[in-house]
Amino acid sequence: MKLLVTGGAGFIGSHYVRSVLTGAWGTEEPELVIMLDAFTYAGNHANLAPVADDPRLRVVEGDILDRELVDKLIGEVDAVVHFAAESHVDR
Repeated sequence: MKLLVTGGAGFIGSHYVRSVLTGAWGTEEPELVIMLDAFTYAGNHANLAPVADDPRLRVVEGDILDRELVDKLIGEVDAVVHFAAESHVDR
């Protein structure tokens, strides 16, 4: 299976990416994980350090609001796991 994970460098998303790549979920390990993140204040490359060298992981820096990019990435995968969000919004 090929997955697109949005927000995969954030706290929850990175835990999911690490877990799915190491087989911790007890399910079929993915053939490919495309991780899309804007790397704002919440996204951190260090969160992915344990799996950074995994050849099945492809990190894409971009915004989920970029329809052309998202359409291209969705065309490459079987499923989307969506964690992208702004966890802090100024009033």
